[in-house]
Amino acid sequence: MVSVDPYTPSRARYECYDCGYREATDSLATCPECGGRTRNIAVARE
Repeated sequence: MVSVDPYTPSRARYECYDCGYREATDSLATCPECGGRTRNIAVARE
């Protein structure tokens, strides 16, 4: 049986690949601390 997790993030959270800085915001392309790339860690869980 396949089950889908009903979790839906209410706000995006971004984390820097380089220094680990995290921030809850609508969009964040670069880290304000070190200028590194960021990724959205508030994604649906499956």
